[in-house]
Amino acid sequence: MRKILILALCSLFFVPVFGAKRKVHTIGDSTMSEYKPAATPKRGWGMYLQAFFNTDSVEVNNRGKSGASTRTFYETENLWASVKSQMSAGDYLIIQFAHNDEKCKGEDVYVENAKLRAEGKDTLTDMRGTEPNTTYKAFLRKYITEAREKGVTPILMGPICRAYFKDGKINDEGRHVLAENKNYVRSMQEVAEETGVPFLDMTARSQELYEQQGKEYCMAHYFNCGDKTHTSAEGGMAIASLAYELISQAPELSEMQAWTVFPSKEQFTAYAQNIEEKGKKAAFAAKGEEFLLTFSNYRLENIELQKGGFVPTGGMWPAGEIDEVANRYIEYTIKAKKKKGLVIETITLPVCAKGGNGMNIHINYGFGDAFRDVTTIYENTALPKNKWITVKLDQPILVPANETLHIRVLPWYDSNGKPQAKKYLRLKELKVTGKRLQ
Repeated sequence: MRKILILALCSLFFVPVFGAKRKVHTIGDSTMSEYKPAATPKRGWGMYLQAFFNTDSVEVNNRGKSGASTRTFYETENLWASVKSQMSAGDYLIIQFAHNDEKCKGEDVYVENAKLRAEGKDTLTDMRGTEPNTTYKAFLRKYITEAREKGVTPILMGPICRAYFKDGKINDEGRHVLAENKNYVRSMQEVAEETGVPFLDMTARSQELYEQQGKEYCMAHYFNCGDKTHTSAEGGMAIASLAYELISQAPELSEMQAWTVFPSKEQFTAYAQNIEEKGKKAAFAAKGEEFLLTFSNYRLENIELQKGGFVPTGGMWPAGEIDEVANRYIEYTIKAKKKKGLVIETITLPVCAKGGNGMNIHINYGFGDAFRDVTTIYENTALPKNKWITVKLDQPILVPANETLHIRVLPWYDSNGKPQAKKYLRLKELKVTGKRLQ
């Protein structure tokens, strides 16, 4: 009797609360993540997935993160652990990674660093790279196992293609095939078969879409954000439509299919327009004491200040970077008083690229030592060299009492396939204005 009672009690943890809204959690990289329309033309496809679900029954919790790989999403304190804390029995989890797992050209960065140390060479600071047949698979299994432990159904979804056209077709690299034995999509499919998890082949489906539309249309409409990886609003909406299609065709996902809806073109356009409207500047009707803060002090992570400006530790920008590196940044912090919060009204920072036109930056903010609730408030993908640009951000940020706001400048360099030296990011003093709340 005691054993039966224990089993009955344990089963309660895996029964959805009656009437509670179910969640579809999405984890992945910048091709899926949320963006502020005021900061960038990029849109992750996860921003539009809610339009295909009945909002009375289902909430999409889009947790894609710019720059994330299977490893860094799992190991970064505020990412995977935070998603797990929001999961309930009966939820679903869509997993889509590969773009940043490829950062070490299909090798595992820890293995490569061991080789470099043995040769007496500088090690790599970008820790995202996984090997498709070993560590990439291992991290996918971790997500699957830990989701199931929470009573959540995991789904593996192939990464969207990059718009790497050759003779009208998406080439191997665009389909995440770096070599015959370095195929990330095939590795994901093998994990799905091994674990009995649904596999939705978004890679093949997005390839079909891009090739059907053609390179010219894709670059003008789907990828007009300055690169061939990140989609615009139209591209993000198109991929979200494919995600709906793949879910609706999967026999294992009959429960999810009962929650889906297919919006009309007008409804979908209105949904997307609402995203754009919400992304515009918000206003705080806050009363308080106005202040001006100036910052010349900062904290550096995997970056150093040389005579020419800021460079990665060791002085070399790695090859093949297309997005921010989450563990390389210049950070400023602002702490609110114990009993009074702050409203940050403007952030002003002069920036300059020295040595080349390939410098890119994100300016993100987050809260606390865990860097929670990360938001990109500025992006520039190709700073002009030797020209100072004053970045002025006027998107108000509420900093609650006793909370710490962290502002991070994350640079990377478009290296055209090879490491680059003597390329610098230069910064002048950061200025912040706002109000101390009464």
